[in-house]
Amino acid sequence: MSRIPKLPGAKENKPGFSNIRNITRTIGNGLSDVDKKALLLNHTKPSSTITSGTSVAAPRLKRAASANAVAPPSKAAKVERKPSVSARIPPYDYKARFNDLVEKHKVIKSELTSLNTKYIEVSDDYEKYKELADNSLKETSILKDKLQNCLRELRQITADHDSLKLDNALQKRELDDLHNKTKILEDVTNSLKIKSMENDRLELEINDLSRRHKSLQEENEAIRVLNEHLKKVSAEHEKLQEDHKCALELIKKTQTHRDALQNIIDTMYKDQRILRNTIQDLKGNIRVYCRVRPPLESETNKPLYNLHVVDACTIEIEKIELLNSARKGKSQHTFSFDGIFTPHSSQEDVFAKVSSMVQSALDGYNVCIFAYGQTGSGKTYTMEGGNGLAEYGIIPRSINMIFECMAELKEMGWELSIKASFLEIYNEVIYDLLDSSKDQESHDIKMVNSKGSELYVSNLREEEVKSSHDFIRLLIFAQRNRQTAATLNNERSSRSHSVAQVKISAINEKRKEKFTSNLNLVDLAGSESGKTTQRMGETKHINRSLSELSKVILSLQTNQSHIPYRNSKLTHLLMPSLGGNSKTLMLVNINQFDDNFNETLNSLRFATNVNSCKTTKAKKNLTLFDGF
Repeated sequence: MSRIPKLPGAKENKPGFSNIRNITRTIGNGLSDVDKKALLLNHTKPSSTITSGTSVAAPRLKRAASANAVAPPSKAAKVERKPSVSARIPPYDYKARFNDLVEKHKVIKSELTSLNTKYIEVSDDYEKYKELADNSLKETSILKDKLQNCLRELRQITADHDSLKLDNALQKRELDDLHNKTKILEDVTNSLKIKSMENDRLELEINDLSRRHKSLQEENEAIRVLNEHLKKVSAEHEKLQEDHKCALELIKKTQTHRDALQNIIDTMYKDQRILRNTIQDLKGNIRVYCRVRPPLESETNKPLYNLHVVDACTIEIEKIELLNSARKGKSQHTFSFDGIFTPHSSQEDVFAKVSSMVQSALDGYNVCIFAYGQTGSGKTYTMEGGNGLAEYGIIPRSINMIFECMAELKEMGWELSIKASFLEIYNEVIYDLLDSSKDQESHDIKMVNSKGSELYVSNLREEEVKSSHDFIRLLIFAQRNRQTAATLNNERSSRSHSVAQVKISAINEKRKEKFTSNLNLVDLAGSESGKTTQRMGETKHINRSLSELSKVILSLQTNQSHIPYRNSKLTHLLMPSLGGNSKTLMLVNINQFDDNFNETLNSLRFATNVNSCKTTKAKKNLTLFDGF
């Protein structure tokens, strides 16, 4: 907001004998020509009252005259000039003239000070009034917008009122039509009642005529006709009764066939489950797949090692070192697994191979699916996926499949309930990912009972989900609470082992069967060498837990009597999946970068050891009950 420019202040000169001429010249320069002539006349004319040897000081001019003489011509406040009636100062009395000029200077200076004060007050008032004006304009604009909104709402309400008025008129017309139809129906009903009464009366007359059959021959013919009519009606009634009996028998036969078909379908479904899980048992309870991550757009310039897919289950990797554009050495390694997913494989292709394990969970078996590999190899993308249905990973696709199969199982008499929980193992400490508070209760891995091998995590929050949307909402919440950090190989690397647990409870009242199965979906933290990491503390815990997992796999492979499951929280939690009553699928994720060749080789060797493990056959968690 601009301010009114301030008037320039007058310079103050202190009077003295050395600068009398300068002060006189300065005051004279500020006077107009008319004032100069008047001043000369006042100071040059001799006074009649002056006597010899004495001098009288010249009277000072009026304040108004001095102000007009000094102030420059402007639009400031006008000062009224009054004629001077004081005595004139002789021209030779310089001291009197000097004192007079000093007095005039003081008067002018005091007036200038008062004018500056008034100017400041006027400027402040101007600022206040301008601010009030701006506020008024803003309020006017706001009120104008509110008025426009009110007008629009009024138009909308008016249109709605007209529409309701039209609907009311139509409904009123329909109501009148209904009233008319009701009156017509009432008339028809009354006429039918009258005809019914007449019919009763005729039946009485017919009975009377039948009693007088012998005496009244003329009435006998009418009675015979009526008897024939009654016979026809009776015949039709008997036919309807027979048709009703046939319909009842047909309904009974249909119900019997339906029950038989339902039993056949249940038997076929049971045989299908047995056959499906028998095939899986023949393939092995621990199955291993390998997935190769394609380079991103930002990684196209990185050197790649040679990777050759021999067939659907075998790959060969080879690192070639060049020195002065000549081959220095060659190392070739071949690995075989249950399946290979090339860089061109989609998320749907991966889940097509994994879906049979999810179906086993719906059949009542414990299932564990986990992703293994170094950081930046695509484990989290494989398990959780990205945005959009086409980018969904194994976890969201599994829950979608479960809820799609629930409708089919419900038709067969099964009632299912789904519960979900999420946890992570960070620095050998278990955290509940559905609990966002910083101070969580301690979570320990405990046995369900002393006889079995099933485990559970204490104080872990478990949520019941009614739809796949509810599960996706919990998954997103858990992802936000998971520990991630940037590393040299991955901008957003998972720094903890994440476990999504899905508990399926099913009951069939008709067959008196029930089961409870667990589907564990594990995203392991990325392994990383100490040379490429910036977070040594986390890396030590991650590599230690993965090392303990390797020891457990080696112990299972060599059939040792003691398996060190309890050496880390990860192996303790995976104990039922690796050596207990569970079907396990492992996805080893690798990339093609030459810098990560050694880490890739270690991951593939570990996956080979896992694939060679032989575990006990998984048992179905099906039990029978007598009822409630």
